[in-house]
Amino acid sequence: MSDAPANIRALQSEQILELTWENQAAVRIPYKHLRGECPCASCRNEWTGELILDPSTIRPDLKLEGMEPIGNYAIRLGWNDGHSSGLYTWETLERLALPFRG
Repeated sequence: MSDAPANIRALQSEQILELTWENQAAVRIPYKHLRGECPCASCRNEWTGELILDPSTIRPDLKLEGMEPIGNYAIRLGWNDGHSSGLYTWETLERLALPFRG
């Protein structure tokens, strides 16, 4: 099980979610990447994990409207396209951060 980030910041003007894990540099993940990798059953086949969401349908003015902690293992991200069912576990966020690490 992965540790929770020590800090999570939404940088709306840049469309970036900035995450910092203890003793590590901050990682900046674009909103479009997070939305395109949503782990919910509406965006991914729940049996195969195959992406159902068409990335070309993600709006260019994407904004993060809410972050809700879910227990000690995840956050729910709410987007201005009305989507808010994706639970991003700490492990999922670490995986999504990999391409953006320095």
